[in-house]
Amino acid sequence: REVEAVSRAFRQAPGMTKEVLMGAKASEGNMLALQKAGRLKDFRYLLFSAHGYLAQNPSLSALVLSQQGNPAGIDGYITALEWPQYDMRSDLTVLSACDTGVGKAQAGESVMGLPYALFVAGNKNTLLSLWPVSDDATAEFMASFFSKLVAGTPQVQALVQTKREFQAHP
Repeated sequence: REVEAVSRAFRQAPGMTKEVLMGAKASEGNMLALQKAGRLKDFRYLLFSAHGYLAQNPSLSALVLSQQGNPAGIDGYITALEWPQYDMRSDLTVLSACDTGVGKAQAGESVMGLPYALFVAGNKNTLLSLWPVSDDATAEFMASFFSKLVAGTPQVQALVQTKREFQAHP
């Protein structure tokens, strides 16, 4: 539901590269293929509506993608250790998954784990969660947030406006 709702907002955005990968197509293998083709860096916004895996070792925290039909050597988990192999130039990557913003704080660095790994991969800004998320509420939240982005609202303002909407109408 979430990806479909956000995808509808982007249909109204002329000139933006749009690619929607859902179900078995939302896979680590397809991410690697986009990377190999040099296409991953062409996306301004990336949304991953998936599961997050929080590990005791921050480098093993991961975004869990499709587990269907993966070839040998591809487990469907993109770990914090693996993200830096991707060449991203996105203005914003959204990991719409539980606990994706959690990691180990390192003095003088940042939170080690997925936030830092995405930064090293070349992502400018990341929207993550520090707690479990509700699928239904998150779908509505992301649809509203991305509609504002597509309409030209700056990221921070779009996030603040969407949060205020949800505070007023929980």
